[in-house]
Parts: sequence; structure tokens; C-alpha cells
Amino acid sequence: YRFVGGVDEAGRGPLAGPLVASCVILLPQMTLSGLADSKKLSPARREHLFEAIVHSAFSIGISIVSEKMIDCVGIQTANIYAFREAVAHASRSHAPDYLILDWLTLPGIHLPSISTSHAESKSWSVAAASIVAKVFRDRLMRDDYDPFFPEYGLASHKGYGTLAHRENMKQYGLAPCHRRSFCRAFTKRTGE
Repeated sequence: YRFVGGVDEAGRGPLAGPLVASCVILLPQMTLSGLADSKKLSPARREHLFEAIVHSAFSIGISIVSEKMIDCVGIQTANIYAFREAVAHASRSHAPDYLILDWLTLPGIHLPSISTSHAESKSWSVAAASIVAKVFRDRLMRDDYDPFFPEYGLASHKGYGTLAHRENMKQYGLAPCHRRSFCRAFTKRTGE
């Protein structure tokens, strides 16, 4: 296989904001020093690698699934949808010959593929997809969500259930950016 697409997501667990998935197809001879699971990299290192990936990858596809869709279909279905859409977007110029997926399988996909746990530590293309998805989502939360909902501090915690975020939810209630299905325990306590 010459063109291998790696697929991963960011934002499965937050209380607010979207899920972002990415498919990155790297050229066979391409090497990027320092590629690793985005969770193991500092924000500055992720940003640096993001720019390097964007400028040197053969193809990149990104999918954004809103908090509303997550609430409607559930996180698993939303994640599968996001993976499919990211692969479709990356395939616009040239479809990958093979896919490596982090953890999820894509039923009915017409490409050879493998799904494996911790794929971002086993595949450069999945590590690259992990970085692209994480940086893209972090920027979205900082630049697009935080200005609309500044009282929640989304730029700092990116919608995850930190103590500060939970305290802000207690004070201000839930905003349209919150995943209602993820905040059930909170809504039971506050009566929202």
C-alpha cells in the first residue's frame, strides 16, 4: 500500500463543543520527527507539528460533528460518522489505498483497513491525524466558541469537565454549546 490514511478524533469526552475527526494521508517517503499521540505532546509542540503536517501531507480531511448531533445520535454513532466524513474529505484528491483507524471500525467501508487500540502510537499517519484533530478542535474552542460563551472559559479547558468549567456551569447554567447528554448529572442537580 502506497497511500495510507490514518484516522483519529479529538473531543470524545468534553462536556461542551464538537467532536473533530481527521484523516491524514502521508506520502510513503515522508518522515516528521516527533510525531506522537497528541495527548503526549505539549500545546506548542502540537502547533509546530500541525503546521508541518499541513504543509507536507499528501491529503487531509477534517470532520466536525456538533454537540447537537452528538446529543441526537450518541457519541459512538457521531464518532463513526466523523471518521467516515474525514476519510471522504481526504479522498477528494486521491483515495487512500489503506486505512488505519484508532479503535473504531467503519462498517461497510470499501477500503482495506485495520482498527487497533492506541493506533496513534503505532502509525505515523494516525499520530498525524491525532495532532490535526486536536489542534483544529482546540483552535475552534478558543477562536469560535470562547468569544460566544466567555463566561465558561472554553479557551482554557476546551470544554472538558475541569473544576473551573463545572463551577461556571453551576453559576451560569448550560449554554447551547454544552452536550446535554454529557451533562445529565449536572442537570439533575441544578434542575435545568
